[in-house]
Amino acid sequence: MFELLFKYPSAVFEKGTFVFLASWPAWVLIAAILAVAAALAWHVLRNRGRLEGRRPVALWLLESGMASLILLLLWQPALSVATLRPQQNVIALLVDDSRSMAAREGDSTRLEQARA
Repeated sequence: MFELLFKYPSAVFEKGTFVFLASWPAWVLIAAILAVAAALAWHVLRNRGRLEGRRPVALWLLESGMASLILLLLWQPALSVATLRPQQNVIALLVDDSRSMAAREGDSTRLEQARA
Protein backbone atom coordinates (compact mmCIF):
# COMPACT_ATOMS: atom_id res chain seq x y z
CA MET A 1 0.00 0.00 0.00
CA PHE A 2 2.88 2.37 0.81
CA GLU A 3 4.43 1.88 -2.63
CA LEU A 4 1.06 2.51 -4.27
CA LEU A 5 0.66 5.87 -2.51
CA PHE A 6 4.25 7.13 -2.66
CA LYS A 7 5.71 5.32 -5.72
CA TYR A 8 8.79 4.07 -3.83
CA PRO A 9 9.20 1.42 -1.10
CA SER A 10 9.41 2.53 2.52
CA ALA A 11 13.12 1.58 2.68
CA VAL A 12 13.90 4.43 0.27
CA PHE A 13 12.09 6.91 2.52
CA GLU A 14 13.99 5.67 5.58
CA LYS A 15 17.29 6.56 3.89
CA GLY A 16 16.08 9.96 2.72
CA THR A 17 16.37 13.42 4.21
CA PHE A 18 13.41 15.80 4.49
CA VAL A 19 14.18 19.14 2.79
CA PHE A 20 12.36 22.27 1.66
CA LEU A 21 12.95 23.30 -1.96
CA ALA A 22 11.82 26.89 -1.45
CA SER A 23 14.51 29.52 -1.10
CA TRP A 24 12.99 30.87 2.12
CA PRO A 25 14.49 29.59 5.40
CA ALA A 26 12.49 27.28 7.66
CA TRP A 27 12.29 29.85 10.48
CA VAL A 28 10.20 32.08 8.21
CA LEU A 29 7.75 29.20 7.80
CA ILE A 30 7.49 28.77 11.57
CA ALA A 31 7.03 32.52 12.06
CA ALA A 32 4.33 32.62 9.38
CA ILE A 33 2.47 29.69 10.94
CA LEU A 34 2.58 31.34 14.38
CA ALA A 35 1.43 34.68 12.94
CA VAL A 36 -1.49 33.10 11.10
CA ALA A 37 -2.46 31.06 14.17
CA ALA A 38 -2.39 34.21 16.32
CA ALA A 39 -4.48 36.14 13.79
CA LEU A 40 -7.02 33.33 13.65
CA ALA A 41 -7.12 33.12 17.47
CA TRP A 42 -7.80 36.85 17.63
CA HIS A 43 -10.58 36.48 15.05
CA VAL A 44 -12.20 33.56 16.87
CA LEU A 45 -11.97 35.29 20.27
CA ARG A 46 -13.48 38.45 18.82
CA ASN A 47 -16.45 36.47 17.50
CA ARG A 48 -16.81 33.93 20.31
CA GLY A 49 -20.15 35.40 21.44
CA ARG A 50 -21.77 33.74 18.43
CA LEU A 51 -20.30 30.32 19.21
CA GLU A 52 -20.88 28.23 22.33
CA GLY A 53 -18.90 25.60 24.22
CA ARG A 54 -15.84 24.13 22.56
CA ARG A 55 -16.75 25.27 19.09
CA PRO A 56 -14.45 28.31 19.06
CA VAL A 57 -11.46 26.13 19.97
CA ALA A 58 -12.41 23.49 17.39
CA LEU A 59 -12.87 26.19 14.76
CA TRP A 60 -9.48 27.74 15.58
CA LEU A 61 -7.76 24.34 15.45
CA LEU A 62 -9.27 23.50 12.06
CA GLU A 63 -8.50 26.89 10.54
CA SER A 64 -4.97 26.96 11.95
CA GLY A 65 -4.31 23.42 10.76
CA MET A 66 -5.48 24.23 7.24
CA ALA A 67 -3.48 27.46 7.08
CA SER A 68 -0.38 25.63 8.39
CA LEU A 69 -0.80 22.92 5.76
CA ILE A 70 -1.08 25.50 2.98
CA LEU A 71 2.02 27.34 4.22
CA LEU A 72 3.92 24.07 4.51
CA LEU A 73 3.03 23.13 0.93
CA LEU A 74 4.16 26.56 -0.29
CA TRP A 75 7.64 25.74 1.05
CA GLN A 76 7.74 22.75 -1.35
CA PRO A 77 8.65 19.85 0.94
CA ALA A 78 10.70 17.10 -0.68
CA LEU A 79 12.61 13.97 0.17
CA SER A 80 16.25 13.88 -0.88
CA VAL A 81 17.47 10.34 -1.46
CA ALA A 82 20.97 9.50 -2.66
CA THR A 83 20.92 6.24 -4.57
CA LEU A 84 23.33 4.51 -6.87
CA ARG A 85 21.97 3.42 -10.21
CA PRO A 86 23.51 0.49 -12.08
CA GLN A 87 25.49 1.39 -15.20
CA GLN A 88 25.37 5.12 -14.36
CA ASN A 89 28.22 5.18 -11.85
CA VAL A 90 31.16 4.38 -14.09
CA ILE A 91 34.75 5.42 -13.56
CA ALA A 92 36.95 5.39 -16.64
CA LEU A 93 40.67 4.94 -16.15
CA LEU A 94 43.08 5.69 -18.96
CA VAL A 95 46.67 4.43 -18.84
CA ASP A 96 49.15 5.84 -21.32
CA ASP A 97 51.90 3.35 -22.01
CA SER A 98 53.14 4.84 -25.27
CA ARG A 99 56.82 5.40 -26.04
CA SER A 100 56.59 9.01 -24.91
CA MET A 101 55.96 7.82 -21.35
CA ALA A 102 59.30 5.96 -21.44
CA ALA A 103 61.19 9.19 -22.10
CA ARG A 104 63.44 10.27 -19.27
CA GLU A 105 62.86 13.55 -17.49
CA GLY A 106 65.51 14.05 -14.88
CA ASP A 107 66.31 10.84 -13.04
CA SER A 108 63.00 8.98 -13.77
CA THR A 109 60.69 8.27 -16.70
CA ARG A 110 57.35 9.98 -17.22
CA LEU A 111 55.57 6.69 -16.43
CA GLU A 112 57.35 6.41 -13.07
CA GLN A 113 56.43 10.02 -12.28
CA ALA A 114 52.78 9.34 -13.13
CA ARG A 115 52.68 6.30 -10.84
CA ALA A 116 54.05 8.32 -7.93
